[in-house]
Parts: sequence; structure tokens; C-alpha cells
Amino acid sequence: MFGFANALLLALVLAAGVDAVLALRAAAPGRGRCRRALAGLWHTPHLLFGPWGTAARLRAGEVLFTVGLCCYEVSVAFCNSMARDAWPWVQGVLAPALDWAAFLCWGAKILLGTRYTWRELTVAGALYFIARWVHFNSHNIFWIGLVVAVLAAKDLDLRRALDAFLAVGAATVVLVMLLNAGNLLPPAPDLAGERNVTEIRLTLGYGHPNTFGGLAFGLGLGYAMRRAARPRWGDAAVLAVLGVLIWAGPASRTAALACLALAAGLAFCRLRAGAAIPRAAARVYAAAVPALAAANFLLPLGMYKNGPGWSDFGPAWLSALDNLLTGRLSMVWLAYRLLPVKIAGQMLPDWPALDCSFVYALYQFGPAVAVLLAALLIAALWGYARRGDRVLVFCLLAMLVYAFMESQSFHLTTNPAALLLAGAVFGQKPERWLGGKRQAESI
Repeated sequence: MFGFANALLLALVLAAGVDAVLALRAAAPGRGRCRRALAGLWHTPHLLFGPWGTAARLRAGEVLFTVGLCCYEVSVAFCNSMARDAWPWVQGVLAPALDWAAFLCWGAKILLGTRYTWRELTVAGALYFIARWVHFNSHNIFWIGLVVAVLAAKDLDLRRALDAFLAVGAATVVLVMLLNAGNLLPPAPDLAGERNVTEIRLTLGYGHPNTFGGLAFGLGLGYAMRRAARPRWGDAAVLAVLGVLIWAGPASRTAALACLALAAGLAFCRLRAGAAIPRAAARVYAAAVPALAAANFLLPLGMYKNGPGWSDFGPAWLSALDNLLTGRLSMVWLAYRLLPVKIAGQMLPDWPALDCSFVYALYQFGPAVAVLLAALLIAALWGYARRGDRVLVFCLLAMLVYAFMESQSFHLTTNPAALLLAGAVFGQKPERWLGGKRQAESI
């Protein structure tokens, strides 16, 4: 996807040049013509490459985004299952075709189906330049997929896209489960010992319990986003059942806990339906980002490991917490001693495995992106809270709970809530962000 990332950046620069030429031609002659033309571009939303076919392009943009989202969901949910080992064409032919279809759809939506002001284009373009640079160093295709999808989500009513995402995602996951139940998919080699008659931790065709857990949590998160305008008690019950199933089947604890936390959040939203979110509560929601990041980064600093086989491991309370978190703190402790931090990210070795998203972002994407991501999340939580979109706030908080323990939060299929960052990425005021209550106005 390196070629696509470069082509998209060049196309955006070209579009800005075409905009400038068209604006100068349309500006009334006389003194200050250039200034007036540029001021209009800076403040007035407009389609790139001219205003031709405005209505059709905007409708097509929504369709392109939805098609791209569905292609990407199938690519991850099917092509990254054990079907890739059962049939070579899954990874050799189908996955590249679906990935390219998704990226081309999103690229077309970004270039031809979205209105921008030059201010928005400058802010998002600068962030995209940094993200592209990091992608070149990290080689993380999930990262560039997440970034391009967020750019393509600008000004979209996500309801139809989420409907398609949920339908296609659920159908694909069920298909993989049926193939696995029919013994058409091989077990993962490194987990073969766990696959017995009872399968203590079910892999369900995905090779690892947490892969299935992440996909299932992503569907739950998408469902909550879809129901954000009018949450019901039944919606909380659906998410609670999903959380229990994730815990009982693959025993993916992080995904299950995040799903149950989201269910509790929706129940709270139903209790507080119609009530405004106090400013103090909005501050608490936004403070969750630095609080969880501080816990991820600072807790391992208090650990010590000495002696053969780290027989002297303490203090006792941190050792117990590390066991509860299945060694996450130990992996961060090792990363501090074994891995360098690079300004624009890097490819990470297989060991130590960094599952905590906050620390993972620092090492995989670099400190600049880690800080930018934290700032965008804080802005999104604050903005949605001040707007009164309590469900969307809890969607972001549930994602943070998941991110505390897993790095799959950078997969769009696990974290569709990343699409809620689009307004912040483009530097828009929260009143212009789509989703939740604003989305309900058009129902």
C-alpha cells in the first residue's frame, strides 16, 4: 500500500492546485482578487476538482465508503481466519483484491465525494502526511487502513455504513465458525494443544481466541454506535449477552470485559436519557485518556526482576497485578530495556509482544503519533460529551478499556469507534460532527 499512500497524498496536493485555479477564475476581477479567492477556499466547504455533479458525487461517496468498509471487513474477518492456511488463494488472491477494493473506494470518496474547506484540508493533510510517514517505517497495513477510513468518513451519516458493516461482519464470522465446526479449517499450529474434545479456549476458526474476541467486540461496538441516537434496554442486553458469549467461548477476557462495560454504559445512558452531561463529567471522560496512558507507561517502572529466571520479582502487589493482566506489565518492562523509541515508528520484533495499545503506539508509531492520538481521543471525548452524545462517549471509553490490554484497537474491524475521530481529525467544531444526536435529527 506504499504506492497508494503516496498517490493519495499527491492527488490531494493536485486537488488543492486545481481548486486555486478554479477559484481565481471565478473571483470577480479587481483589487484583492487573489485574497478573496483564497479566503473563499479557506472558509467555504467545496468538492475537490470543481463542483460538477455535486449531488451525485455526494451520494456516490456514501456508497463508496460503505462498499470499502464491507470489503475491508471481509478481508480481515475471513482472509485472516484459518481459511488462509486451508486455501492458498485466500491470502494469495482474495485478500489483496479486497484490500485494494477497499482502499480504492475510500480514496475515491476522499478525492471526489467529500466537501472540504482549505482549513480542514490543511489540518487533515498534515496529519495524513505524518501517518503515511509512520506507515512507511512500521509497515503496519492495519494502521494505514484505519487512517484512510477515518479520512473517508468525513461528514458521513454512518447509519447505512454501520448497517452494512454489522451484516457483512456477522455473516463472515458465522461462516468461519461453520467452516471450523465442519472441520474444514486447520487448527493453529501453536495452539493445537488447546484443541481437544472440549476446547478449553475456543479459537472458532481464527487461530487465536483473542482474534475472534476482537472481531466480536468490534461488531458490538458498531452495534452500539448504530443505536447511539435512541438506546434501549434491549441494546444493553444484546451487548451483555455478546460479552458473556465471548467470555464463555474463546475466553477472550479483554474483549468480554470491554463488551460488558459497554453494555453497562448503554444501560446508564438509558437511565439518563434526555439528561445533559455536566461539564465536570465531560472533564472526567476526557481525563480517561491520560489516566489510562499513565497507568500503561508508569506502572512497569516500579517493577524489579532479579536473579535466575527472575526469581526475585516484585513488589508483590505489582507482581500480582501483572499476573492478573497476564504479563502485560512485564512485556512493557522488557520493552523499556530492549527496544529503542524512534520518532517516526519502526517494525517491531515478535518479542517482547506489546499488547497494551498506549505503549504499542509509542514503539510502533513513534512518540509524535502517540501524542497526536491521545490529543484526538481527548478532543473527541470532550466534544461528544459537551454535545450530549453519551452513547458515543461510552463507545470511546469501552474502546479505551480494550486498548489498555490489546493492540488490536488499531484494527478498524475491532475498533469502528475510530471513525468517530473524523471530526477532530479535520479540526471541525463538535457541532458539525455526525453521529448520535445530530444523526437522529434526520431520522
